[in-house]
Amino acid sequence: MDLREEHLDCERTAWEAFLAAVGEVPADRLDDRSVVPGWSVKDLVWHNGGWAGFVGEQLRAMAGGTFVDPFAGHDDAHWDSVNEEMVREGRAMSFDEVLAAAERSRAGAREVWSSLPEIDEQRAALFADETAVHYDEHTGDIRAFLDRAVVR
Repeated sequence: MDLREEHLDCERTAWEAFLAAVGEVPADRLDDRSVVPGWSVKDLVWHNGGWAGFVGEQLRAMAGGTFVDPFAGHDDAHWDSVNEEMVREGRAMSFDEVLAAAERSRAGAREVWSSLPEIDEQRAALFADETAVHYDEHTGDIRAFLDRAVVR
């Protein structure tokens, strides 16, 4: 399996695990903002979709020669603000709308990744970090949320 296919497979597997965790959360708890401080399962679905869309945009810029490192010159407070604004947008939608938009965003990122003329370490790391690695992080958050709910 080449690097392109390996990353697509990892992204798909991580997304499926994330959705499996989401699927275990009772519908009446999808908006419970205690999964991570102040965020719900719905927020995390929107957040993961947003970052998949972001990575698609960055990969397009890399392929088109217009890439400017979005992380250069920005501190954690900047990205916290970006994340909070992202979550505010998602809260105006239903869970089904959030999930559909997240699926479109990840499909777009996968499409861009698949069409890149070349894959290098920078592109591979960006794709992995903002998709599979990110999904895995929040799968763990949802699993911990579910574990806490059982203890109560």
